[in-house]
Amino acid sequence: MKTLVSERGQVVIPKKIRETIHIGKGDELEIEVVGETVVLKPIRRFKAKKWQDYAGIGEGIVAAHLKDKKKEKNDEDVYP
Repeated sequence: MKTLVSERGQVVIPKKIRETIHIGKGDELEIEVVGETVVLKPIRRFKAKKWQDYAGIGEGIVAAHLKDKKKEKNDEDVYP
């Protein structure tokens, strides 16, 4: 599939692809550059409907947060 880059540097992700990877308006994407390839990955966050949904997930959230922070630090070191 092809898409164009707008004057403002925006790119439209075709509807078929958005539906395939289940992304929509307002979803966050991680962008990574690998050589001359741009990789977009959806950022999946836990969305609780009520406070009970949070029970027992603290340890996993802390581990994921620390992993994200470490990756951000490594990315800063690579791309000044």
